[in-house]
Amino acid sequence: MGSSIMLDTQKLQTNDKNYNIEWSRRPYLIIGGTTKAATTSLYAYLKAHPQVCASSIKETRFFLDQDYPLRSKYRLEDGIEKYGEFFIQTRQITRLWVDATPDYLYSKGTPRKIKDTLTDVRFIFILREPVSRVVSWYRFAKQNNMLPKDMSLDEYILRQIDPKSVNSAGLDQPMRAVEQGRYAKYLRPYFDAFGKGRIHVIFLEELAENPLRIMQELCNFVDIDFEFYKSYKFEVHNRTEDLKSSTLHSYYKKTISFMRFKIYRQPFVKWILQKIRSVVEPLYLCLNRRASSSSENAISSQVKDALISYYRQPNRELEELLGRSLSWEERK
Repeated sequence: MGSSIMLDTQKLQTNDKNYNIEWSRRPYLIIGGTTKAATTSLYAYLKAHPQVCASSIKETRFFLDQDYPLRSKYRLEDGIEKYGEFFIQTRQITRLWVDATPDYLYSKGTPRKIKDTLTDVRFIFILREPVSRVVSWYRFAKQNNMLPKDMSLDEYILRQIDPKSVNSAGLDQPMRAVEQGRYAKYLRPYFDAFGKGRIHVIFLEELAENPLRIMQELCNFVDIDFEFYKSYKFEVHNRTEDLKSSTLHSYYKKTISFMRFKIYRQPFVKWILQKIRSVVEPLYLCLNRRASSSSENAISSQVKDALISYYRQPNRELEELLGRSLSWEERK
């Protein structure tokens, strides 16, 4: 990847005629991929690296389509200089700027927006075995009060694989989970726009099993020093929990999200609040966490078989696109 770019963003004003060009030319790594596939963990691993400047908000969502149903502070239409506001803590040895927005994978116009805006960009896409991902999405949606309390996992899946629901464009995000496991369909526009050499696809199962090996591959891909990770402690971030009150947790998450957008340009305030959160959140989760019953998140064999059948052809298409077998297929 390109040479190190050193820039004091405090001295660079948005009315500088070179400002937009400077932000467009920096070497970026975009982390995309399916949701509930450890993008938060990977972002944290990269953010810790001394040669990396990660965005102050994990998901900038800057290149999402205007009508994509996720909140963001800015979109590309607000001007490329706004993208720079997410990267105010540039280190003097920065070689890579990182933006981790999983939904870039599913936003139709995003590949073209990035192609037309950033001149030096590479991509990491994280995928997950699609059946287990749907189960995880169900748990996450229930945790965050996004589904009816009485909706079972089987009902959640069957409503999505119904032929009438194949076109999920008008559905709320939780009800797109099944269709969005057809990964090749969403990856192909990136391969067409950027070529295979600028895209690295990894699987959650491999990252969980051997994070050191995956980070070595990633460091080689983006040209940063791997030595840092030889003594790094890999932890899982944003783990899905079963909770007593999904309503309370929904308000808690909305408050966190609101504060992120308010303080994203105030590193010291953010640092203080992160320290407070590191103490408060474990206590909160301890009080709100509950044990799940064995049947609560269980999928019936009939529905599981239907889901496996649903993904059979999309998985073949993914193997053809990547030119390699799928790690989750090898584990069966």
